[in-house]
Amino acid sequence: MIQIRSDYAGGNIKVVSVDEVVRVEQEIRDSAYWWFYWSFCIRCDEERDVVFEFTNGEVVGPWGPAYSLDGIHWEWLGAQSVLSAKSFVYRFAPDHPEVYFAFSLPYQVRHFERFYERIKTLPIVRRDILCLTKKQTEVPLLLVGSADAPEHLFFCSRHHACESTVNYVLEGLLAFLIEDHPASGFLERYCIHFVPFVDIDGVENGDQGKGRAPHDHNRDYVEQPIYAVTPAIMRFVRALRPVVGMDFHCPHKWGERNDHVFIVKTGTGADRRIERFGQALSELSRGLDDARDIPYDPANDIEMGDDWNQPYPTCSSFMIQENVPMAFSIKIPYFGLVEGQYTADSLRRLGGRMAQALKIYLCEKSV
Repeated sequence: MIQIRSDYAGGNIKVVSVDEVVRVEQEIRDSAYWWFYWSFCIRCDEERDVVFEFTNGEVVGPWGPAYSLDGIHWEWLGAQSVLSAKSFVYRFAPDHPEVYFAFSLPYQVRHFERFYERIKTLPIVRRDILCLTKKQTEVPLLLVGSADAPEHLFFCSRHHACESTVNYVLEGLLAFLIEDHPASGFLERYCIHFVPFVDIDGVENGDQGKGRAPHDHNRDYVEQPIYAVTPAIMRFVRALRPVVGMDFHCPHKWGERNDHVFIVKTGTGADRRIERFGQALSELSRGLDDARDIPYDPANDIEMGDDWNQPYPTCSSFMIQENVPMAFSIKIPYFGLVEGQYTADSLRRLGGRMAQALKIYLCEKSV
């Protein structure tokens, strides 16, 4: 007997039929157009192969689904599991009858809480609440650095609920700066302010988040916002006056530029500073020891006016308007390349190199 459920944080699936083949599809919910996120848990007490087929578009990535036996630790099922971009196969074993599958590597609030648990006793780490959502959910705000720091950095992620790989990068970025701080003193001069889940309700509900009608969170930087968190971010950034503002996103599902880390250029004077940061990150990407490490090449960046990069109201465009000297969005793919498919650890290592690049950029800025 097969049982499928999505009644957990991040769950998203519609069961179409359970026969010889299990047919499912992602729930679009209140997104205005097609998107690709899904996540479900299945129990099968028989030792056998089960074929899963998606009935609403190509949503099985090149390494197959992410899978987990506990819903916390995730890895790729592997390319050998892929039957097509719409189907995969999994062999159930008696000792693990229940398995979680997802479009990409999930990152929920409980992952953040596990990270916070490891650092919360450090004197340079503090936690606050940015605001409450309309559902009265607390939006966490993590502060890393001296309370008396003269300059500030602002990071945020999950304007679109399904864009999960970015949080592993941010874990790595913060962990590097925390570990580096005793020797460098970086966090005495700079305090980091981090909103890990802008659309926290969507993240926990398992929504797509992208294209949410009438507009999603990243299009809510307007005169009359419809979400509680966006005006809270606007007030916070205006009062904070950060020297760096980075908004972390994932791109489309896969293919071409979407398989590479890239920066979304702004078409303003901030691009010169963005390029200095990008050059530092690119140089740190050369000669990586581990083939699984994730490189960055500025050639993949997208210029303002190209393709979908148009002057919409976004978090990064708001920060540019507020004269944040270096503000931009950076895109972290869901999957990566054949020679370097993403893992939680490789994403964290990428975050560490971003931290190094930020240090280089800020050091040059202060000279």
